[in-house]
Amino acid sequence: MARLQDLEQAARSLAERGDDAAAIPIWQQILAQNPDHPIALLSVGDAARRQGDGEKAETLLRHAVRVAPRLVPARCALANLLLYSGREDEAGTLLEQATSLSPSTPYVWRDLGLWHRVNGRPAAALEAFDRALALSPNDAAAALGRSLCLLRLGRWAEGFAAYHYRWSVAGRPPRHGTIPQWRGEGDLAGKRLLVWDEQGAGDTIMCARLIQPLLAAGADVCFECPTALVPLFLDGRFGRPIARGQPLPPMDMQVALLDLPGLLGLTPQTIPWHGPYLAADPAQLESWGRRLPRQGNRPRIGISWAGNPAHPGDRWRTPGLEALLPLLERSGIDWYALQVASGRDQLDATPLPAHVTDLGGMITGWGDSAAILSHLDLLITPDSALCHLAGAMGRPVWTLISTDTDWRWLEDGNRTGWYPSMRLFRQKSRGDWAGLLSRLIPALPT
Repeated sequence: MARLQDLEQAARSLAERGDDAAAIPIWQQILAQNPDHPIALLSVGDAARRQGDGEKAETLLRHAVRVAPRLVPARCALANLLLYSGREDEAGTLLEQATSLSPSTPYVWRDLGLWHRVNGRPAAALEAFDRALALSPNDAAAALGRSLCLLRLGRWAEGFAAYHYRWSVAGRPPRHGTIPQWRGEGDLAGKRLLVWDEQGAGDTIMCARLIQPLLAAGADVCFECPTALVPLFLDGRFGRPIARGQPLPPMDMQVALLDLPGLLGLTPQTIPWHGPYLAADPAQLESWGRRLPRQGNRPRIGISWAGNPAHPGDRWRTPGLEALLPLLERSGIDWYALQVASGRDQLDATPLPAHVTDLGGMITGWGDSAAILSHLDLLITPDSALCHLAGAMGRPVWTLISTDTDWRWLEDGNRTGWYPSMRLFRQKSRGDWAGLLSRLIPALPT
């Protein structure tokens, strides 16, 4: 059997070289000889956390904190695990303890900043990210966190100036790096400009309007977006839509779609709105009209309960079907479920009430969704691409906002400059969807 000291030296050497995959089996050998070895507990436990084995990770990380109460990395790793598993209060306690134990360690302030942001305290989060950056100016994750806080607080000039840090933590480079990047300079007249999507469908729908100033400046715009969204952008107001992955014509310059708000100098007071800019296809509109006959004067309201599970904040921004069931108890309304893809698995455990019409299984694309929204009196949905589609069409939509709200919805208020037809209902405390519904349900049309 190898000596414990030799194993420790080998594991540390591999870890210092960044070869954690090779180090973990050695740390496991160390634990077999010494089950209370704090660094081995931390290393194996944090590896389990990153691999999604929460139960194993929690057991090992709690053990590490018990045997080494001053081991700050173990406290932070456990806090991150708890934060993403719904135990935010305990996570906060651990992080506060970590900052007291090691106030000169940058990442404890970065982790505390994330915790404050999730709990709806962007000003406190900003202060924590500033502390992290004062100690480690090149911490890209803290710089991105700071940028998002500035944006949420309405300080868009500062926030967008640092928004490029999103690429440092994305794990993938921007597309189209061989085409010169447009940085807002020069005369666009006659220039062939590629505008390409980079984030979710909601971001693409929201920022598509910002192509119009480029066209007005004389640019020849090619708009690259997901195949599923192309049918929404075929009326000429967005340049030439092209499906992502298809061959591109020659381009002079390129720009990522989410860089446009900063390059165009947007502020919360200057978001452009010249009326609805998306509409349903007439044939689909007529087809869905036959399937959605109005029953007297009863309001027709659509509902969804989940967003994209790949979104990093989906755990907090998605209420789920069970949380919204009290809403569906309201009588005198024709309810329509519009949930597609992710979120429909919840129907197995929580079936829809019999009086709710489930349209989700019949929706085959964004064109169907647009046609359905045209026939409804209201959509109620969490922060998802569907709320952006409704807003871009000028359809009435109530959007449910968590404390970990995205920057675009700012810090307060029940209206947004992005969509005049949208009303925001905000959580007052993390996870309190019941409190939000207690304010929403009395506002329903009768």
